[in-house]
Amino acid sequence: MVKDFLHSDKKIYDSVHGFIAFDEFEKELIDSLPYQRLHYIHQLGIAYLVYPGATHTRFEHSLGVMALATQMFEKICKSVRPDVFHFVPRKGSADYLYWRRVLRMAALCHDLGHLPFSHVAENDFLGAEGHESWTLKIIESEHLKHVWDKLKNAPSYLQDLIDRDIIEDIKKVAIGEPKWQSLFPGSSFSPWVRIVSQIVTGDFFGSDRIDYLLRDAKTTGVAYGLFDYHQLIETLRILPSADSDEEDLQLGIDENGLESCEALLLARHFMRRRVYQYSSVKAYSFHLRRFMLESFPVASLKTVDDFLNWSDPEVICALNRAARDQSAPGHEDAKCVFYRQHRFRAISLPEGVSEEDLTAFKKNHSIEDHDLIWEFAKETATSQKLNFPVAKRHVILQKAHDSSSLLLRIPQDKSNWAYISPKHDLEMLHFLENWNDA
Repeated sequence: MVKDFLHSDKKIYDSVHGFIAFDEFEKELIDSLPYQRLHYIHQLGIAYLVYPGATHTRFEHSLGVMALATQMFEKICKSVRPDVFHFVPRKGSADYLYWRRVLRMAALCHDLGHLPFSHVAENDFLGAEGHESWTLKIIESEHLKHVWDKLKNAPSYLQDLIDRDIIEDIKKVAIGEPKWQSLFPGSSFSPWVRIVSQIVTGDFFGSDRIDYLLRDAKTTGVAYGLFDYHQLIETLRILPSADSDEEDLQLGIDENGLESCEALLLARHFMRRRVYQYSSVKAYSFHLRRFMLESFPVASLKTVDDFLNWSDPEVICALNRAARDQSAPGHEDAKCVFYRQHRFRAISLPEGVSEEDLTAFKKNHSIEDHDLIWEFAKETATSQKLNFPVAKRHVILQKAHDSSSLLLRIPQDKSNWAYISPKHDLEMLHFLENWNDA
C-alpha cells in the first residue's frame, strides 16, 4: 500500500520550487487534456504586456500548489498539539495516505475551470459561480474518467478505502468550503475535510495564495511578493478555535510565525498595488474583457468540450484578426490591445466618489456610454479574514488580529475603477482633481 501511494519516480523542474516529484496516478492527471490545457492559460492574464516576464501559466502554478500543499500537510500532521492529537491521522496510516492523495490530486485540479486569460472576463462569463463550477464539471467529465478509474482500481484503494468516495473528497478539497456551500446550499464539511481544503484554498494560508505570490513576484521582477514562506509553513498548526463558545478546529499558527503572516499580508497588499491592480494592467485587461464579450458569445459555453476547446491562443488569434478588420466585432478594443492604439486610461477612483457622481459627470460632458465605464468593488471585512487562531505560550489561544497590531493596519485591498476614452481623459482627471480639492 505504501508503495502505491507514496512511490514517486517521476519529476519535473519548476523555477520556483525546484524538482517536483509525482507518481503514476498524478502523471495520469497531468497528461490529461484538461490539465494540459493549462499550458495555454496565462496565470496573470494579459499583464505580460506591462511586465514582459509574466508569461507563466496555470500549468506550472498548479504543480507548485501541489508541492506546497504537500509540505503543509506533512507539517501539520507532524507537529500536533495534545488537545487535537486524536483528530490527526498518523503518518503511514491508511487515513494519512488517503488524505495526502486527495490533497495532491485536488491541488492539481483546483484551477481546471479557468477561462482564457484567467480572471479577465470571469465575472461576465461565469457569474457568481465562478471558475469553480467548471472545475467540478471537468472533474466529473469523461475526460478524467480514466484517471479516476485507474486510481480507484489501485490495490490499496480496493483493500482499505472502499467505503470512501475519493472523487467527492477531491472535489471538496479543490473547491473549498465557502464556494462549495454557495454552489450546494445546506451542505457542510467535516472538521477534517475543512482543514485539508484550507491547505489548498484557504484565503490566508492556502498554498494557492502562497504560490501565486511567489511565482508572480519572480516572473514580473516585482520583489514585493517575496516573503519567508518556509517559516510560515514551519509554524502551521491545527488548533482549536480561538472562540470560547465555538468547538471547532482551524488552520492556525504558532506565535513564532506571526511575522511571516504579516509579511504575507504585506506582500499581497503591495503586489495588488504594483501588479494586480496596476493601472496599465487594468486598462489592457479592460479592453481584452470587452473584446471577449463582443467576440465570444457567453451562450456558446454549453458543454465541457466547448469549454476545453477555448484557451488563450484562440483569443489571441481573434484579436489579431479583429485588429486588422474594421468590420469585426470588438475591432476598437482589439486595436487597443494588439497595436496599443488609443488605449483607455484606467483611473483608481478616490474614496467617496459614487456611481451617481460619475453619471452626472458623464451627462455634463456629453460622454457616450462606450467611452466611460466604471466598476465598484464589493465591500469586504478584513477583520473576518484575520480571525485564525494563534497558539501562544502556555497553550493560550488568541485570534490573529488580537496578536498583531500590524495586521489590521494593512489597508484593505479594495479599489473602484473608471475606464475613460483618451478623448475625455483630461476632463476626467480635472473632475477628480476638483473632487480631491473639495
